[in-house]
Amino acid sequence: MPRLNQTTAWKFFVEWCQKRGLKPLPAHPWTVAAYARWCETHHRYQTIVNMVKVIAKEHMRKSRKRPDRHPLVTRTLNLIAKRQEQREEDKVRAAALFHEEDFAPAEVAETTAQRVHREVQTRTQGAARGLRRALRGTPKLVSRRPSLT
Repeated sequence: MPRLNQTTAWKFFVEWCQKRGLKPLPAHPWTVAAYARWCETHHRYQTIVNMVKVIAKEHMRKSRKRPDRHPLVTRTLNLIAKRQEQREEDKVRAAALFHEEDFAPAEVAETTAQRVHREVQTRTQGAARGLRRALRGTPKLVSRRPSLT
């Protein structure tokens, strides 16, 4: 989509409000927050912030109320920013063909393999020791009593 200037951004907001039967001026903070959420599927975060700034400028010129400073609008913009960051992180993870540890230096790879080997050994040895202790601690089944006859 081409870069939006102030007049087109304001026109988009007015059209969006008219389609939904909402007042564009003075706009309720809920309306601005809903518009920002709607824009989330069509625009990037910075474009949405710029559009909200355009709405705030129009409100400053005509009604002196700034809906962009309302906590609902700021929370909505923060939510959109977090979602975009998460989507970008997911794209980076999905684009990675290999894990980073596959390209680790040889020394690091050897120490990792050695560490895994040691862990396996200690677990098996610990299990064997525990088994021996369990066998030592069990009572004998046959008692050795002197025979009476």
